[in-house]
Amino acid sequence: MGKTILHYSIRIKIFGLYMVLLFITCIVLFLSFTIRSSKVYKMQADFHMADLTAMSTGSISNMIEQIDQLSVSIIIDQTVQDNLKVINQRYGKHGGNISGVSISVNEAAISKQVRGSVFNINGIISLRIYPVNGREIFVGTTNREYLEYSMSPDEIYAAKGAAVWGMAGDDHYLCLGRAILSTDNIQPLGYMVIICKNEYLSDKLSTFPNAYSGKVYLVDKENTIIAAGTNTMAGESFRYNLSELRRMDYSTISDPESGETSYYYIGKSMENGWTLVATVSTGVFRRHILLSILQMMFILITALTVSLIITMSAIRKLLAPTGELLESMSRFGEGKLDARVVVKDKDEIGQISQAYNQMADNIQNLMEKVYSLELANREAEIEFLKMQINPHFLYNSLDTISWLGYTSGNMEISDISVSLAKLLRASIRRADYVTVEEEMQIVESYLLIQKCRFEDKFTVECRMEESTKKCRMPGFLLQPLVENSIIHGLEEQIGKGYLEISVLRMDNWLHFTVKDNGKGMDEIQLMQLVKECEERGNGNSIGLKNVYRRLQLLYGSSCKFHIESSCGKGTRVSFRIPVMTENGGEEE
Repeated sequence: MGKTILHYSIRIKIFGLYMVLLFITCIVLFLSFTIRSSKVYKMQADFHMADLTAMSTGSISNMIEQIDQLSVSIIIDQTVQDNLKVINQRYGKHGGNISGVSISVNEAAISKQVRGSVFNINGIISLRIYPVNGREIFVGTTNREYLEYSMSPDEIYAAKGAAVWGMAGDDHYLCLGRAILSTDNIQPLGYMVIICKNEYLSDKLSTFPNAYSGKVYLVDKENTIIAAGTNTMAGESFRYNLSELRRMDYSTISDPESGETSYYYIGKSMENGWTLVATVSTGVFRRHILLSILQMMFILITALTVSLIITMSAIRKLLAPTGELLESMSRFGEGKLDARVVVKDKDEIGQISQAYNQMADNIQNLMEKVYSLELANREAEIEFLKMQINPHFLYNSLDTISWLGYTSGNMEISDISVSLAKLLRASIRRADYVTVEEEMQIVESYLLIQKCRFEDKFTVECRMEESTKKCRMPGFLLQPLVENSIIHGLEEQIGKGYLEISVLRMDNWLHFTVKDNGKGMDEIQLMQLVKECEERGNGNSIGLKNVYRRLQLLYGSSCKFHIESSCGKGTRVSFRIPVMTENGGEEE
């Protein structure tokens, strides 16, 4: 039961980890797609609407240009020019009391001349020509009633032959007004007004090829709606100033007709000052984006489902060898030492199985040697116990020598025996940490033995601050340094030797210095000594090297172990350690 649960839990962990990673990946992809698709969709819509607006602007410009060219052709028509001159002369000369028949002839001549050109353009309702001195000349089939134009005759004449666009009547007919100037002396002969039906431009705007079902408005320079896609707002004032719209930092407005929040697109201004404005509801964008998001969700869910099926099958196949390995290990643990697993693949699990087989072989071989090895160890232990010397026998022997020296009056023998016993006890006991005072006592015992050997060959000065006595330090740090100074520095000294040992406290550090005036070393010998201290292995100056290695292991480079020496002037060895309280803790 336990084996099944363990194997099942590993599979669940792998499957769960994969699912978490896959789920996070799907969320990241979904969010990235949503954000990115919104931007890309808006950008594509902007390009699309900009192209449509530019295309529609060009199409409307062509329609306007067609009417404008018609008006120009009427102005330069010689028949129109000649008959208008006659009408103006006769009407002005007789003050309106001339025979109506003669004027009607001229009017009929003008009407006959332009009728064909006017009605070749679909959407024109009528053409009205107003001589300077005369009555209205009407060319058309409908709309003979009086119309009030949005532009006055003064405005038309002030344009000096240029087209003036506006609206006429309560039904807001589209109209073009233009002064008719004499081709001889550029004097006004009258003006014309070409009137188009309401649907002339609105029909074109209603077929605006907009995939987003937006609204389209044609606005003049005075912010009056000339035409709209629904033809219900012609003549009304456009809610927004076009120049302000072009400067706005945001791209949404409230649609003038529906009131919905919409994106807006402004085309280039036409030659007559009109501008095409298209709006698309933001809700339309959201619906398109939502559709894309739903499609992405469907794709992710499908991919996730397929991944689940493939992952479960792959995990089941990949973990099958682990079950066999676990079963073999269980049988091996029950004592069946010949239990092995068959290695089928060379992947990581196969390598683990192969390593297990090798381990089982090694264990089986080693277990056969356990008894003989254990017997050999027991015999070696017995032999080692036989070879051990009882330290108490040495202590008692040294005490006997000290007593004999004392009773015979030879105090030097007694003192040397006592000092040697202290050193022996300290070296055997080898406590990890001792007080500075105890360390100095060990050094003094060693110096007492050496003074009996060298007599007055050198003098020793020990300086230990009172505040350092109870501080703790690793044992046997100073004695090897003192021994090194005596043997390698002062022993071969011809003159009087000098040895200085100092322990000082500075802030939270204990500074130790062992200095002699022995033979010293040159620079090459000093570098060789430092190199031997830093390298592992045997060599000269074993005591100095052991002190250096212990300090490096305990304190690292912060101990600042330093050696200074010069030939004939002696050697100085110094280091520092952190101040430790009596309970063994370092002071901060």
